[in-house]
Amino acid sequence: MALPHLIKFVYTNGTDEVIRRGKKIHAIGYAEMIEYDELMGAVTFRVKDDSYSTYYKVHIQHFKDPKTMSVRCSCPYNLGDICRHEAGALIQLQELLDRNLLKAEAIQYDQRHTVVKMKYIDLKTIRLLCSAKTLADAESYLSEKKATIEYAKDEMVRATVDVDDTPYQVVIKKNEERNFDTSCIYEDTHHPLCLPKVIVLLQLFQKHGAHYFDSIRNWDNEKNKLLAAYGYTLGDDLKGKFEFAYKDGKPFLRVLDTTIKRINPPAAVQPQPVSTDTQEVEDTPGTALVNGSGQRLGIVFNLNHRSFPFFLVEVVQGESDGEQQKFTGRVEKIDLTKFVNIDSLNEADRQMIPTIRRMQEAEVTRYLNRNSPFSGIWENIIHHENDELPEETRNLMIEYLHPKLRKLFNDIAVNPFVFYLNGHKPFRTDNLKLAGIVPEPIVPFFKVAPKKNNYEITCWVKLNGKELLLQENQLGSNLMFF
Repeated sequence: MALPHLIKFVYTNGTDEVIRRGKKIHAIGYAEMIEYDELMGAVTFRVKDDSYSTYYKVHIQHFKDPKTMSVRCSCPYNLGDICRHEAGALIQLQELLDRNLLKAEAIQYDQRHTVVKMKYIDLKTIRLLCSAKTLADAESYLSEKKATIEYAKDEMVRATVDVDDTPYQVVIKKNEERNFDTSCIYEDTHHPLCLPKVIVLLQLFQKHGAHYFDSIRNWDNEKNKLLAAYGYTLGDDLKGKFEFAYKDGKPFLRVLDTTIKRINPPAAVQPQPVSTDTQEVEDTPGTALVNGSGQRLGIVFNLNHRSFPFFLVEVVQGESDGEQQKFTGRVEKIDLTKFVNIDSLNEADRQMIPTIRRMQEAEVTRYLNRNSPFSGIWENIIHHENDELPEETRNLMIEYLHPKLRKLFNDIAVNPFVFYLNGHKPFRTDNLKLAGIVPEPIVPFFKVAPKKNNYEITCWVKLNGKELLLQENQLGSNLMFF
């Protein structure tokens, strides 16, 4: 009998210690469900730690689908894919499912106030939250006429929609949790979104795009928070002192006058010679990093590995220049099998640590130990570098590494601190070479050319507009093209 996918997720991603303590948390009854959304397949647990009197929230999204399920805990654990609190919550969730205790009561929606849990105008979510007839009627309505937008400012839209010669006022605005509060007096008790609300959302999406509400957000409060760290406000003369840049619609503060210092720098975690204008502004929505030198992580693709997949992903740390574009001196290799102090890193670098840690040899071996035909004894088999792994084992490694590599490539596509090491050179700073990343998946194509009395078929790929023969890949695996 196959394991339920929730339990399989725990055994696949958790260490032996995490699994043992997760079972303990579940057995003691420390995992308590506090929120359940049947429509979105989301559940939240309040979990008490098994060693301390500390409570953490575990959020599980899309738990009905093993391919899209995600688990997130508020604890600081970053040494593995899941923590003991997540393991305990998943085991508790499986027990609730087994006991048929997650049957939701019949819900009646009051259209005067419904909360739509989406961060931007998402068509897939809108389809889930309204009936098929409502969606079809809204699309038909918009093909002939439009809603009247009366107000659009500060992440709030107020509109009037005429349905069957009756005007309905619709109010849609972002709340503090970055979801949508919606209001209308149209009658529909079966779905969170009624016809006038869907009409307005579709009209805004078609005319302005999915992130329209971010474009009408008032960023002055966030800008003032950034400036307050230096004792300034938007009302002051900022010419030649500061400037704002925008990335993904959010403001970044750049300090132009290096004589301006922070008036409230956070306490230094280590005695590192980092100037005060490089400190990070409080990480709140709309906040961005200030330019300046500081500690940065670098990603190194070590191509000197002799066994499949013939590369390792490693991490180095060093001091960056004021433009955050290169290291200013030697870098230090980080041992990801040990605790890593991330207090001096920016948020993007912090999030890379668990991603790359999951790609280390120990994690791959753990996955093989649980999923290969040699389950339970893989770690005890002696492997030599020159031994070719069975095809089934290579496929399992590709299955494990491929989605993680895709995520990593997307995250570091514009990161200037990406390097490679090849030629069997020792791991030293001067041997690391800058690498360019192409995050788009490679699609092979074929060329057929006549040759004497037959035809020659060659396989090619395209990288950055340049056509290359498939056999020009210097790696011995098909996970990457180098």
